[in-house]
Amino acid sequence: MIKISGLCKLAFFIFLLILNSCATTGTVSNSTAGDRDGSTQEKAIIVKSINAEYQWIANKYPGSKVTSQALVGSGKKHYDLLTFVTSTGETKKAYFDISSFFGKF
Repeated sequence: MIKISGLCKLAFFIFLLILNSCATTGTVSNSTAGDRDGSTQEKAIIVKSINAEYQWIANKYPGSKVTSQALVGSGKKHYDLLTFVTSTGETKKAYFDISSFFGKF
């Protein structure tokens, strides 16, 4: 039996985190149509990667800049709340449902 040290486990976790965030294409679920505008947890944009969150903001609000990212939990659901400033200087927030991949590595 091979024993894996805590440091190796940590290194592997970091590797997986980097691998996920470096995905070339993030995907946003088709269920983002309709009332899923990211304005509340109930209307959160369903994504399959962190990269997809930033891609959604870049597509919806070109020229914007993300200023903060927070993890928000609600029961069995997990959300990222991104705050960003649009190209016109308006501060906005968007919720992203990350339940499909959060904590699964």
